[in-house]
Amino acid sequence: MRRYWLSIVIAVIAVSGIGTYYTYGKQNHLPEYKLETIQGDPKEAAAVSLTGAYYGNMSSEFLKVNAAGSEYGGLNMKNIRLGITDANSWFYNLPGIKQLINDHKSFMRGKQNSGFYRDKEWVIYADTVLKNTGLKSRFSALQLSVLNEATEKISEFELSFERERELRYLNIVDVQRVDEEVHILVGTFYTDNPQSEYEVFVMDITSGKLLRNEKLESWGSTKSDQKEEQIQVSAIKTNRFLTPADNVYFILKKVKVNDRMDEAARYAEKLSEKFYSYSYRTGLMIELPEMVREQAANTERVHSGQNEYLYVAEYDADHVAISRYSAENQKYEHAYVSVSAEQLGVNEIKKVQFGFNRLYILFNQAGIPGTAVVDITNGKLLFIGSAAFVGEKEQANDQLKKLHLLNFEINESIIK
Repeated sequence: MRRYWLSIVIAVIAVSGIGTYYTYGKQNHLPEYKLETIQGDPKEAAAVSLTGAYYGNMSSEFLKVNAAGSEYGGLNMKNIRLGITDANSWFYNLPGIKQLINDHKSFMRGKQNSGFYRDKEWVIYADTVLKNTGLKSRFSALQLSVLNEATEKISEFELSFERERELRYLNIVDVQRVDEEVHILVGTFYTDNPQSEYEVFVMDITSGKLLRNEKLESWGSTKSDQKEEQIQVSAIKTNRFLTPADNVYFILKKVKVNDRMDEAARYAEKLSEKFYSYSYRTGLMIELPEMVREQAANTERVHSGQNEYLYVAEYDADHVAISRYSAENQKYEHAYVSVSAEQLGVNEIKKVQFGFNRLYILFNQAGIPGTAVVDITNGKLLFIGSAAFVGEKEQANDQLKKLHLLNFEINESIIK
């Protein structure tokens, strides 16, 4: 029996090896592409990967195309070797996290993608846990780890709480330091409310003592009296991980609920929205009526909190306009940056995404995908580039027709 099972194992390994061999053989014959510069600084494209599929004669392959070249299906030896351990690689590649691991290996051991903060003096990590999991629990704990950069002393604290209602889930939204205080923004989900409720825990940075706990409720209840409506509150944080910030922004949407099964379509119809700015230093929540403007038909919006600004980009196939609000100066600038498809020399704008001080634009030109990069601090167009075939010019048109890149990924950790 033992010999029988050994034969099966050997056969499985042999088949797997043959399959891997043919997979790599197939990939070696797939065409190469790259993100080619049309205008501007090629370094600005280092963070961008166009993603989608290559459609060959009989099959399709997942594909990423960037300035370095193309990668098919993620089937490289590194990914196969790492397997499941590579699942959180996006987190360990975030700006600042690599440096934290290099500087403080022991402190970072066991830390997951929860709440981090770093400045010249302190590294702070916060996490939450539910107590008595598996039961209907009202008990939770807030865990805090603090590292003094100068002395390298690590302090660990844990505070336990009993809530008035049954808990479903908690998550750390943001961690900031104000003088000798640590401010931890927590999103709390209760069993009787599908929407997150926000609260700020303020702890002493040296003793771990809880100084105060404030529930953020300036917008009122997130429970709607109408079954056909739902109130959604979301925090808009900085795009730059670990960056100190004095404020955090919130957007409150009232949406119409329909019977569609698809989650995005179910809550697609927006009835109203409001914006708020919360100051960690003062504890004041301010409504921002200037940000509430009627959204043009057939446009999409994306938001980002950076430095003291709240940015809003509204776009359609023909143009994108960026507006911003400064919490520090309480100043609103409407459409202070505007970029058109005509200006880019393309047929249509497909999607936009904020990076740190950047707006990345995904576009299509005559069926060929590409990207543009805009500096959101001054509106300067920094880069325009498109996917290109690497090989004989005679084959380029045919090979580009097989390329269907409908999305993009932004990984600013690779920017030097």
